[in-house]
Amino acid sequence: MEWESYDLEKDLTGLAYDFVSEGPKGRIKKLIRFQPVPSLGTNVYNVALGDLDEANDRLNDSVISNNGDRLKVLNTVADAIIDFLLYRPTAIILLRATTLARTRLYQIGITFFWAKLNSEYEIWGKIDKDWIPFRAGPNYQEFLLFKKME
Repeated sequence: MEWESYDLEKDLTGLAYDFVSEGPKGRIKKLIRFQPVPSLGTNVYNVALGDLDEANDRLNDSVISNNGDRLKVLNTVADAIIDFLLYRPTAIILLRATTLARTRLYQIGITFFWAKLNSEYEIWGKIDKDWIPFRAGPNYQEFLLFKKME
């Protein structure tokens, strides 16, 4: 099954992806950034998603766009993660949201795209201080995603 996503533009470092969300609120430039998290290891990257704050030319991850394309945006983020892991197959992706509502949105996205991700990737969720293999149902605080070892 194929899901619709936006076309991604990637910078030369492979750490930054951009796309344009199109919906009732117009065209909104979205940014995806893979940020190293040295405190968790040399190969751990946080994924930041937000709108371009044109005044400051920065990613704003606290804005709520509500452009009517949530699943298309989430699928585009999944595409960026998959592409990122093609070039960094040993990387571990950390999904840590800025709010509980966004954590829930990430969980909905992981559940929705489970079939797309589960065959090649391990996904773990954090509950309290414990990391456990992801399954639908529990409310997680954050998520780890990495390629399955062959």
